[in-house]
Amino acid sequence: MELAKLAHISQNTVSNWLNDSSSPTLKNLEALADSLNMTVGELIGDFSHNSKLSEEDKKLLTLPIKQKRILLKFVDFLSEIEE
Repeated sequence: MELAKLAHISQNTVSNWLNDSSSPTLKNLEALADSLNMTVGELIGDFSHNSKLSEEDKKLLTLPIKQKRILLKFVDFLSEIEE
């Protein structure tokens, strides 16, 4: 999982989040946000003050968490195909 590598978080940890086995800690959220060049607020859906995001990106970020998880799994799948 590319996201896990970027944030220096184990793939198992991210997998547990995606499977609802655990939730990220604040430290994990900060690492993820930093690796994605976002704030923690933006990461969890409060990006209303970010003028850098397009309206399309803002719509994607407002998707329910279940849909975001599906998208993340799809992105991971695509990245595995490219390798």
